[in-house]
Amino acid sequence: MAWKDIASGRGGRRVLAGANLAVYTVVGIAIIVLVNWFVNRHDQRWDLTPNKKYSLSDQTRKILRDLNKDVTLYVFDRERSFGERRDTLGMYSSASHRVTVSYIDPDRQPTLARQYGVRTYGTIVVAAGDRHFEAQSDSEEGITNALVRVLKGQRTVYFIQGHGERNLEGTDREGYDRIKKSLENENYQVQTLPLMQKMAVPADCSILVAAGPQNDYLPQEVDAIKKYLDNGGRALFMLDELDQNGRVVEVPNLAKLLEDWNVKVRNDLVIDPNPVAQIFGTGPQMPLIIKYGSSPIVQPLTNRATLFPLTRSFEVGKEYKGGVSVDSLCDTSADSFDVMDFNPKMREVAFRAGKDVKGPLSVAVAGTISASGEKKTESRFVAMGTSLVAANNFLGFQGNRDFVMNSFNWLSADVDLISIRAKPQESQQLNLNVKQMRQVLILGVFGLPLLIVIAGFTVWWRRR
Repeated sequence: MAWKDIASGRGGRRVLAGANLAVYTVVGIAIIVLVNWFVNRHDQRWDLTPNKKYSLSDQTRKILRDLNKDVTLYVFDRERSFGERRDTLGMYSSASHRVTVSYIDPDRQPTLARQYGVRTYGTIVVAAGDRHFEAQSDSEEGITNALVRVLKGQRTVYFIQGHGERNLEGTDREGYDRIKKSLENENYQVQTLPLMQKMAVPADCSILVAAGPQNDYLPQEVDAIKKYLDNGGRALFMLDELDQNGRVVEVPNLAKLLEDWNVKVRNDLVIDPNPVAQIFGTGPQMPLIIKYGSSPIVQPLTNRATLFPLTRSFEVGKEYKGGVSVDSLCDTSADSFDVMDFNPKMREVAFRAGKDVKGPLSVAVAGTISASGEKKTESRFVAMGTSLVAANNFLGFQGNRDFVMNSFNWLSADVDLISIRAKPQESQQLNLNVKQMRQVLILGVFGLPLLIVIAGFTVWWRRR
């Protein structure tokens, strides 16, 4: 009977159908194998979240790319909780072959947990060589900051006090507690320095900061700063044009020090009526910077804006001074101008030909000085026309925080840290008014089921 079926063609068709099914099955399995092989060889992610929750920041990727030693990220937690952190930590191991993530249950390996001083579940420890540090959080910012502390030796930043400078502990709008925290997160030890009392810069000072002095420094203080710079020191000068009461700040002694390094400090207030700034809700007295120089400090800030409220300007001297090199960091727009000899009583601020200077104007500069003292190390300095750029209420504006922190990184010669930092994760919320909520209720609860019923009735009616 089977032979007759084959002879008549029915069996042949069955054999052919079975052979086709087998071929299609083999081809399907082969495609699945090839796709898995390709994905494993070419791992690629697409982060479509608005705040890039599943992407590493430029700074983190740069640090991982430049690693010259093996790093281990230890996660001490209960085994059932490991999955909560695999997304974030997996990005680190994927970005560098030198990074290994090890998940440890402290109850099963108490010796290792005791070695790293682990006391609570959920602790993440970053270890490299004989150094390790506990991350302050399981976010990218916390893990990367711990990585920086392990890779870099701790450096000390001294903020000069005694002349009305910004308050490092201030939590108000013009305080500096946020920038202090940012520095501490990147392994800087922040100290205050009453320079007027000591007349000398401590030997362990990595960076000296003058953050918005309201009064000029004494000649002896300026001499101490100059001596520090002559011996390979690093300094950041933030020289306000107006004090906290709106009065003009004059700092001739500090201005003379910078002039010796080919930087002229102008006693002016920069006005920029650029209409682009209106998009961000800023006024002409708050220049919006979108034009940057070639320094490593500002290279990552392309397509990002920084805000310089109530700033003065600088002029880089054209004459050559041996051993000194100065570059402009931030320039205002061509529509800007400065008001020389600004007086708070002025009712109208307008450009005065022959007296004021037309833009672009430089509101931040960076310079290097060849070694001339006992330490044969290059000296560096950065000067900004306002200290408000790092104040609490302006630090979070677009590129301000990255600009200020990049300045510290450049001064301390940590070029590998100069980049765009991780932003804190933001919760995504959908806010609806009463009308919109009513529309969702009608369409979602009543409209969609009713539409399905109508479609079903229509199909039944047509078939009938």
